[in-house]
Amino acid sequence: MATNLFDANFYRALYPDLARAGITRDDQLREHFFNAGANEGRQFSRFADLNYYAASYLDLTRAGLTKPQMFSHMETFSLGEKRRQGLVFNASYYKAVNLDLAQANLTDEQLIQHYQSNGLREGRTASEFFNPRVYLDANADLRAAFGNNFESAEQHFLSNGYREGRIAAPPVAPASDPGNTPTVSYDLGSLRTRPILNDFVGTPDPEDYYSFNLDRPSNLNLTLGGLSNNATLKLFADVNTNNAIEPGEEIASVSGSSSSPASINRNLAQGRYYVDVVTGSPTTNTSYSLSFAATGIPTTTASDPGSTPGTALNIDTLTGTRQYQDFVGTADRQDFYRFVLSNNLNNFNLSLNGVSDTVVANVYGDSNNNGSLDPGEFLASTTASSSSAGSLARSLGAGTYFVEIATSPIANTSYNLSLTA
Repeated sequence: MATNLFDANFYRALYPDLARAGITRDDQLREHFFNAGANEGRQFSRFADLNYYAASYLDLTRAGLTKPQMFSHMETFSLGEKRRQGLVFNASYYKAVNLDLAQANLTDEQLIQHYQSNGLREGRTASEFFNPRVYLDANADLRAAFGNNFESAEQHFLSNGYREGRIAAPPVAPASDPGNTPTVSYDLGSLRTRPILNDFVGTPDPEDYYSFNLDRPSNLNLTLGGLSNNATLKLFADVNTNNAIEPGEEIASVSGSSSSPASINRNLAQGRYYVDVVTGSPTTNTSYSLSFAATGIPTTTASDPGSTPGTALNIDTLTGTRQYQDFVGTADRQDFYRFVLSNNLNNFNLSLNGVSDTVVANVYGDSNNNGSLDPGEFLASTTASSSSAGSLARSLGAGTYFVEIATSPIANTSYNLSLTA
């Protein structure tokens, strides 16, 4: 069932240029957003965010949805499919922690309307990631600037606070019990904050699955503490984003106890991941506290190089030296770069270093200029490891070429790539 997520009053106040253009009625404002505003990157709500939605649900971005189509999907399906629209509002959580709203049996759309009109101004919590009262109490500079203005606090959190890593929420219980399989995992969306979730695993409920996305290469730290009995913390990569765990997708498994928390610290590529909390035995029962923290790993490419020649990062004509820093790993094992040489004879050099795992660089010549790799088009290869750099030098003629950076299924590493012609 479709739910109206477009906030005409918010859109009207945020963009006075539309009033000057004679676009003032609610229906005109909505039409403007759908036909132009979405592609212009305009905000349509104080809590719903198309960029966040796209980063959280890779199945939609990989399906090629445009921004207007993404907006339509958000309005039509997000609430029914329990997808998150943004960082500060989750209808299920809003209902779970506000008993008066639960007792009133409000629909999801009514919950949204309540939050927009009353909930935020009252300082109510609507997300595991943001509590307006905690945000102001934990950040004295914001309390001095905003007092008890919760709307200003929310605006600051969305524009700056979460990027600055500010404390924005206490440890909380999930809105519902995390499922026992990946398909019914507790979805955290795009992991942009540092949530701490408290729950229980035991005899009737031996596993809790959580899912999240990384929208850029990141260092992920997971800690499982607060245990009274043994439990295991597992991390998986959903390499093919099929909402299932398959052989070869387990990244790490660490056991914890009442005296020793379980911790996983890994560099990971952008992609979709699962965390599983498992009891130590069929008869073990324990509460737990699970904390997530993801810190972005710097890259210099304008966008992540694609995993096929058709989606390669396009360098165009290569003259002089070009240098790139990026990442390959479990959920993003290949990066392709495309370049063109215009001279009949070129001294081409490639250097690959700065890696923590073994990485291979392959060079191909697109001899028939069809944008794909065909038999006989492989030219050269070099390998880099944590102890040695990779390099190669070749004489190349005019034409189109591809460089492939690839690693093994269980490796995760940044790399520095230098191309010279």
